[in-house]
Amino acid sequence: MRNSEYNTRDVKTCCENKLEISFRSGKELNGWFKFEGKKACRITVPKGRKSIPSKTYKSMANQLKLTLEEFDNLLKCDLTKKGYQEIIAERSK
Repeated sequence: MRNSEYNTRDVKTCCENKLEISFRSGKELNGWFKFEGKKACRITVPKGRKSIPSKTYKSMANQLKLTLEEFDNLLKCDLTKKGYQEIIAERSK
């Protein structure tokens, strides 16, 4: 788990650029990942540039239906959108 290496802004930017998630603003940032035209999973990211507590980091990974290792890979650019879509397709069965 690499939550100490990233802040909330990094997670938001990665989700916007890689997964094409658009966030709505309220008390926190909420966004949906769309797969095959349907909303597949929702992620909630705290506002600001705060460090991420381990429990919140695990929660964000679970919301995207990823393991901690896969979420680490998503943030450090090893996991692409195509790879993520394959994971979602496999886990949605």
